Amino acid sequence: MSVKSLSIVAAAALALCAGTAQAATQNAFANGGFEDAAVAAGQFAQGWRGTNGPTPGNRTMDEARTGSWSALMRVVDPGFGGSGIVQNSVDDGGLLALDPSNWGTSPTLSFWAKGNASITGNVNYSLRYLDSVGNILNPVVNTSFQGSINQNTWTEITKAGVVIPVNTTAVFLEMTLATGPTGPTTNLDGSFTDYGQARVYIDDISLTVAAIPEPSTYALMLAGLAGVGFLARRRRA
Repeated sequence: MSVKSLSIVAAAALALCAGTAQAATQNAFANGGFEDAAVAAGQFAQGWRGTNGPTPGNRTMDEARTGSWSALMRVVDPGFGGSGIVQNSVDDGGLLALDPSNWGTSPTLSFWAKGNASITGNVNYSLRYLDSVGNILNPVVNTSFQGSINQNTWTEITKAGVVIPVNTTAVFLEMTLATGPTGPTTNLDGSFTDYGQARVYIDDISLTVAAIPEPSTYALMLAGLAGVGFLARRRRA
């Protein structure tokens, strides 16, 4: 094989490997933009359930970063309470179970948020990995983000997730708003305080999960690198 032909083979091998790696990524949550209407009992949007108190998360057209819909967590003024949204990627989202090709990789969670948790509230997210019977395989960490968002513009929240452990089949995301009191409120001592609204909009949720390349992909990559190395040696000679 000529030097030119070898360089073409090497370049093609590397390009194919790059394309394979790119194609192997997937969004581990369904309907992250909340554009699809609920299709099952207990859902407020396809793949998503609302949780907590008298004002669970719901689908709204009031605000949307992209498309026509977003999720809203809120507490009615004036009042105390909580609101939340959750998805199990398999049971709720209807996505394929994660498998050994995903174990050992580090996903990236990304979503956009806008709003206010009120003076007295906080808003959190928690990402969990589950096995086939629902056991939680990773330490559960609630991450607050009310200090990172504002009422007027959308803010992207991005966080690298912990490595996906062995036996993970589903990912579970929970977002919660907890607050009280909210809005214009007469305090117990008779004084008056406006604690602000508790409204947090969420849109464009994604969890980018990569698959570990197959052995054949590694072999092709090594062949391409070997070809590049051989070509470099020929040129030096």
